[in-house]
Amino acid sequence: MNPPLSGVYVDSDRMDVIDAMERWLGMRHAVQTVFTPWRRDNMDDLFERLLPRIRNAGRVPLLTWEPYLAAETDPDIARRIAAGEFDAYLDEWASRLADWLAGSDGKRTADDRRLYLRFAHEMNGDWYPWSPTVGDSTPAEYVGMWRHVHDALTHEGIGADRLQWIWCVNHADVGTDSAEACYPGDGYVDWVGVDGFNWGHSQDWSDWQAPAAVFDDMFARLQRFDKPLCVPEVGCSSLTADGSDPARKADWLREAVDYFDDRVGLCCWFNEDKETDWAVFGGRNGTDSTDGYACYRAYREAMAERDRTTPPIDEAAFRGR
Repeated sequence: MNPPLSGVYVDSDRMDVIDAMERWLGMRHAVQTVFTPWRRDNMDDLFERLLPRIRNAGRVPLLTWEPYLAAETDPDIARRIAAGEFDAYLDEWASRLADWLAGSDGKRTADDRRLYLRFAHEMNGDWYPWSPTVGDSTPAEYVGMWRHVHDALTHEGIGADRLQWIWCVNHADVGTDSAEACYPGDGYVDWVGVDGFNWGHSQDWSDWQAPAAVFDDMFARLQRFDKPLCVPEVGCSSLTADGSDPARKADWLREAVDYFDDRVGLCCWFNEDKETDWAVFGGRNGTDSTDGYACYRAYREAMAERDRTTPPIDEAAFRGR
């Protein structure tokens, strides 16, 4: 297997951090993870600013489409989407995506625009309203929602050469329903994805875990689907039982890069300090600094040791082949 396509998530308001990170790495990322909610009022920004900005930088967007209606989303959202309550929004969104993928000349065969779509992710956790564990819905209704949304985009004529669907789970089931119970079916999924993090001692419930301890079990479970495997989100805290230890995080980064090399086709680092200090570049901690940015040299060195696919991505790599 070739080394994974390299990807990164940085908040969309901090694009300068990605540009600086790529100068530091000496390479461009092939993929950039981005998040968008299920709301009409952000469509213009998504299709007119954010996706063009990512594409113009030479990256393929990995769009995480979250069925959030507002700050508080009712726990029956999966059932309501599957029942067609939001079809007007869905049809408009699908049309906007088809237009963006077509390019300025409207000729899809003449443009190289591509997009990964990660819809309603981590449904086997207990933190999102579309999760059967949290929501007033069942795994079957989650599957119905996924298929309904997939059919709407397919109806717009968006093919697999331009759009790849990522069904993405949390690395462990947290709640009453297994990840597998929510699988939409082979005809509705192009990639299977796993999000996983080494939380270290950043939480009262967490402990230090090696990459294999985070990912091995779910990777083995998802092999049954015979789909390309990816990691849309991965991160590591520096917090140990004795406090922040950037050197130990640096060792974890090297181990993770080695671990993913022969297992996945695409891997995106979660490069934002959020619940803890996940970032490898431009966060609050690091083993080194460059141009005012804290950074982990071990990550750059580990990436440089691999002959990685950089933009532009050809269709075979885009489809995990």
